[in-house]
Formats: sequence, C-alpha cells, structure tokens
Amino acid sequence: MSYLVLHMEKFKKEAVRGIQSHNRRERESHSNPDIDYQRSCGNYELHDKAATNYAQAIQRRIDDLQLIKAVRKDAVHMCGLIVTSDSAFFKSLSPEKIRRFFEESKAFLTDFVGAENVISAMVHMDEKTPHMHFLHVPVTREGRLNANKMYTRQSLKKLQSDLPLHLQRCGFAIQRGVEQKPGATRKHLDTREYKQQQEENNRLALEGLLLVRDALRTIGRLGQREAELKQRVADYERQAEEAERLLREEEPLPEASFFNYRRVLEMSAQTISRLRTALSAKHLIARQKNELQREAAVLKKQLAQLEAVCKTRDQEKADLESRQARMDQELETYREFAREPEIRQRLTTSFRNSRQRNSSGRRRKGNAQRLPSRTDRAPCGCGKVSGGKSSPRPKI
Repeated sequence: MSYLVLHMEKFKKEAVRGIQSHNRRERESHSNPDIDYQRSCGNYELHDKAATNYAQAIQRRIDDLQLIKAVRKDAVHMCGLIVTSDSAFFKSLSPEKIRRFFEESKAFLTDFVGAENVISAMVHMDEKTPHMHFLHVPVTREGRLNANKMYTRQSLKKLQSDLPLHLQRCGFAIQRGVEQKPGATRKHLDTREYKQQQEENNRLALEGLLLVRDALRTIGRLGQREAELKQRVADYERQAEEAERLLREEEPLPEASFFNYRRVLEMSAQTISRLRTALSAKHLIARQKNELQREAAVLKKQLAQLEAVCKTRDQEKADLESRQARMDQELETYREFAREPEIRQRLTTSFRNSRQRNSSGRRRKGNAQRLPSRTDRAPCGCGKVSGGKSSPRPKI
C-alpha cells in the first residue's frame, strides 16, 4: 500500500507573489525544467472561489478579522499543504479517480482550516507526480492570524493520521507514513540516516543468522550426546540385570565337614567375592544411570531453550524484513517527493539559509570571545592600564 505525503509550509508576505506565479503558471520557469508546459492545460483548480491575486485575497481576509493589533511584518500570511503520493499509486488510478482523490483531500482540509480561509487548491498534472497545492490563511478558531498555534505538533500529527483514514473510507488504497515514536527528534530519515539504519538492520539480521546457525549446531551436538547417553543407560541396565541374574543363580554351598571344610571355605570366599562384585556393579550402574538421566534432562531443557531462541530469532528476522520493506517504500515515496523541482528548490533555499544562520552565529560567537572583558579594560583618562604600570597623573 502506498504512503500519503502531506507536507506543510509557511509563507510570509514577500513569498506570496512567487507562490502565485508558480501555482498558476503565470510565467515560464527556467529554474524548474521538469515542468512540461505542454501538459499545463491539464492542471485544474478545485476551489470554487479561488483567488487570482493571492495577496489581495489574504489582505481581505485579514481585514475581515478586525484585529486590534497590527500584523507583524514577519508574520506568516499563508500556509500551504502539498498532498501527493508515489507514482505507482497514481498510475493505478484513472484521471477521474485522481481528481476524486484530490477533491476528497481538499474537502477534508477545508473542514480543518475553515472554508472562509481557503485561497486556492491547485492540482498540478504537468510534473513528474500529480500533487495538489492547498493554500489558506492561517486563522485560528479564535479569529487570530497565528500559524504556529494552528499547526502545533499535535494538530499536524492528527491531520497526517486522519487524512489517510478518510481517503481509505473513500476507497483509496493509501496509508499514513511511518509514525514518529515518542521521544524521537525527527520524523523522517534522510538518506544518510536511512543507510545507517539499513546497516544496523543488516547487522542484526546477520547476528541472528549466526546465532541460529550456532544454535542448530549445538542442537545437533546435544541430540547426538542424548543418543549416546541413552545407549549408555541401556548398557548399564543390561549390566545391572546380569548382576542380578548372577545373584539369583548362585549355587548353594555344600555342607561343610571335617574332610571338606577347606574346599567349602574357598568356595565361600569365591562366592562372597562374586557377590561383592555384582552388588558393587549394581550400585555403580544405578548411580551412573541416575547421573546420565539428570544430564539427559538438562540437555532436553537446553534443547527447548535453543529451539525457543531459534523461533524468536526467526520472528525478529521476519520483523526486520517487514520493517526494511516499509522503510524502502517510504524512502522511495519521499525521494520522489523531494525530486519535484519546486520542493527541491525550496529545500535548497532552506538549506542555504540554515548554513548562513549557522555561519553568522559562529562569527558572532568568535567576535564575542576576542573582545576583552570589562575588568581588563583600562578606565578612561589615566590610571592603571591592563598589563602595564600605572602612569602618573598629569599636572595642570
């Protein structure tokens, strides 16, 4: 099942004009070569009251709010939600079903943001993957212009979970992306992190295979040992039975007399020796049999534990393979999404701005470290200079 991509962006006032030009294809873009302008006639607007001038429509909506305080210059004037999926999902749909997919998405998002705040819902069919730009003014239920309050972590998470469920009820085979676990700091893995995760999964799978292999070898050795013990127990039982037979079949001694008492004594000594040997063998065999039976019981317990370990490792391997397949599908979905020219351009711009902010922060930190502290500075006029001798006060 394909994953739904729902990407949210915030735009300040100065960015609105560029977004309008891109969405409405008002002029040909040289920075986006993947746009096939011959197919631009297939783009369509789903919002009945779509604005032709985004800035004016946004300003009218802000004026309707009758805000007491003036809107800040750096305030977010417009938010955009991009709805799409992987190319395999759209290839399985007819043009009519693709349009219904975006119509259902637009209706759900309209209920979320409020119909009076919608600016546009433009579907682009002239790029690699069909997608919809759903634009609106971020007005909260309290009638305030506040994108941060409207799109909190909880509300965005709920939106990303509820929209796929709504589309599933409408008959579309699509699901939510992998949900962020509690305590995680980032929602999606980039390529480097994905490769590290993949290497970790492969390492765990290899360790599981090696453990299962060793366990199977151990099971084989234990099984062979168990068979040997059973054979030895059988031999001991046979020897014990032989000793008991000797004891039962021992011939009685002749009656002693003055003439044969020496012979009777010799026969008695021989009989006692044989009986002692048989009794010793019987006790020894019984003790060895008990020890072998205890060892066999321990081996059976170890075999059961190893079989349980093998079963657990098989389940872990299946779980890892299933997780790997989900990660592969999700990564491919977001790779296709990131390959969209407009997304790639925005990501590049965001990356450059982040690098510039980090570089400026490092420069400010370095300058602050090079400045002398207040205690090291010399007071104005005369007096002691840091690191030198005191100078005499000038005479007037």
